[in-house]
Amino acid sequence: MLEQLAAKGKATFWVVLRDKADLAPASRMSRGARGRFVFNRLNDVAFRSQTHLRDLLAARGVRYRPFWIVNAIKVAADGAVLREVAAQPEVERIIADRVFQIPRPLPGTDEPRVDTVEWGIDRIRAPLVWSTFNDRGEGIVVANIDTGVQFNHPALVAQYRGNLGGGTFDHNYNWDDPSNVCGNPSLAPCDNNGHGTHTMGTMAGDDGNPGTNQIGVAPHVKWIAAKGCESSSCSTAALLASGQWVLAPTDLSGENPRPDLRPDIVKATTSPATAPAPLTSTTRSRASRAADPLPSAAS
Repeated sequence: MLEQLAAKGKATFWVVLRDKADLAPASRMSRGARGRFVFNRLNDVAFRSQTHLRDLLAARGVRYRPFWIVNAIKVAADGAVLREVAAQPEVERIIADRVFQIPRPLPGTDEPRVDTVEWGIDRIRAPLVWSTFNDRGEGIVVANIDTGVQFNHPALVAQYRGNLGGGTFDHNYNWDDPSNVCGNPSLAPCDNNGHGTHTMGTMAGDDGNPGTNQIGVAPHVKWIAAKGCESSSCSTAALLASGQWVLAPTDLSGENPRPDLRPDIVKATTSPATAPAPLTSTTRSRASRAADPLPSAAS
């Protein structure tokens, strides 16, 4: 932040507030009530505790973006505003803005071949679950926070929750692109990197022909997605916005949140070792655990 201020006279930073929502009561609720409770409690605490600071920033003519999943505000301002904000009693800390890189894949030495069941799926004994319990993920919704998903990929299109059949799709509550990389507004899922499509394939991929190439651990789940990574990198703001959307999916305009449409399992592209803690790792996982989507990481 000091380097940005010295070079440009302004810096982008995150203001983390002291107040934290008590989500403990969620553990004693039904799934439906739990999702709404967590969403409302996080929003209420953020709105109440951020009011004075947001008024101050507006009075100074400063650009800012509030978040409720971590009770933090993204701010772009000069040194005078930074010092004034840091002096407010409700402020816990100031954190520099960060961008996180997706690990680049290493080139293979052998040409891959198509197996009946891909080796990774076989190694974790997914076929044993399929045959023993006759369970391939039916009734489960998964989500990834990644570079997006090619929703009409042949191995994924049938499992997309927004697929209404007959070539008709409804992307409301099934897709979020907080940075508008896929269009403004972003009306359909895209993937400008390939990483998100790959990881979604590992979770849900199925070519629809039993006995041929099986690439997904749970090929009968439904999936939704949030584009938390603009390309080969993931901004803190996009990751946090995606985390909020996963807890309470919205329509394509970002309105009318529906916690009841949240997924059962969430896969985020950043691992605990590389996640932008304390914002998008620790606190987002805390909210996810309270609302009950099971979080996991992939690189």
